Amino acid sequence: YFARASFDIANKYLISGSVRRDGSSRFGADNKWSTFPSASVGWKIHNEDFLLDSNTLSQLKLRAGYGVTGNQEIGSNYGYMGIYSPSVGPARYQFGNQFYNTLRPEEFDADLKWEELQTYNVGVDFGFFNNRLSGTVEAYYRETEDLLATVPVPAGANLSDLLVTNVGETVSKGVEVGLNGTLIQKEDFNWDMNYNITFQDLEITRLSLGENPNFFIPQGGISGGVGNNIQIWKEGYDPSTFFVFRQVYNEAGQPIEGAYADVNGDNEITEADKVPYKKASPDYFMGFTNTLNYKNLDFSFTFRGSFGNYMYNNTQSGNGFVTAGTVTPQDYYSNLNSNVLESNFVNNQFFSDYYIQKADFVKLDNISLGYLFPGEKVDFRTSLTATNLWTITDYDGLDPEISSGIDNNFYPRSTSLVLGLNLIF
Repeated sequence: YFARASFDIANKYLISGSVRRDGSSRFGADNKWSTFPSASVGWKIHNEDFLLDSNTLSQLKLRAGYGVTGNQEIGSNYGYMGIYSPSVGPARYQFGNQFYNTLRPEEFDADLKWEELQTYNVGVDFGFFNNRLSGTVEAYYRETEDLLATVPVPAGANLSDLLVTNVGETVSKGVEVGLNGTLIQKEDFNWDMNYNITFQDLEITRLSLGENPNFFIPQGGISGGVGNNIQIWKEGYDPSTFFVFRQVYNEAGQPIEGAYADVNGDNEITEADKVPYKKASPDYFMGFTNTLNYKNLDFSFTFRGSFGNYMYNNTQSGNGFVTAGTVTPQDYYSNLNSNVLESNFVNNQFFSDYYIQKADFVKLDNISLGYLFPGEKVDFRTSLTATNLWTITDYDGLDPEISSGIDNNFYPRSTSLVLGLNLIF
């Protein structure tokens, strides 16, 4: 069910609201349906009598909103239902001369429910000089409740190793700023510029699967070994936080193999010495676009940047040690990652923070050049567009922009050139 109402009073005051009720067969009968409301208000201050005659201010609008949305994308259709999987192949049990297939219970959560995201936002839209300079400033606060996730099942439960369940809450907050300007506006020449920047902070505020303040859920599978994870979900930390040993270095700045900081001071290095360290999500990101037109010629370009994010370089940790190439089942050496020449590691050091690398970047995303040829009956425009042209970064891997924060098995983004021809009749 869905309903919506919107009111515009005197072209000054805006009120709108909506409510929807959604059902999903991925949840049991008690949790199948959920209701998601939203509401917003706005005030067009520029239409008030005291600003109508302003020659400077052309737009000023205050607005605020609240809304709830739901998520049921859990990758499993029967996570709430106790089902059994029959064995296949030779996995059978013998009684006398007869063999019987076995049935294995699958993990399930009978109380599985919708993940809900509540968002609060306030903002101001402004424009000056007939909107030649305009922009938006917005602050938001988002709280995710009953966060859906796939988590490990305790060993010995006679189940497969992963369970889909509601695990807790997260809070995201930030500020978004957007600016638009017409720098030059002439008969034959125009120059428009757009800039935006977003500051963000994301934190897990509650994990419902354990009362221990040190409880965490391993995340972020990596290549190398079996079942290894490099990230954690833990209260007070970003969901993309890495979980590693702190590497010890010699006087020359070289990592010492197997030497890690004794964080808890018990004079031995154990799993208890792993610590949350850095995160994959950026502190802030931005975009910058320019569009220029001179008579029939047009030119545009876009830069995009991300800052404060880190990457786990699994291509280095997975093959950047001597035995990765020398201890092999075949009678020849395997290829190694060239980082082995810098680390000199003989054996794998998967959980060293040596492989957590700064992944700030600025990319030249797009450049476009076009020209319009006017005709008596047909106009045609030719254009040349290039994408993913240039990346500025100190990251050692193939690409600093991998959403998971784990660089392994990444298919490289291509640089493309497109020649276009448009006919206008």
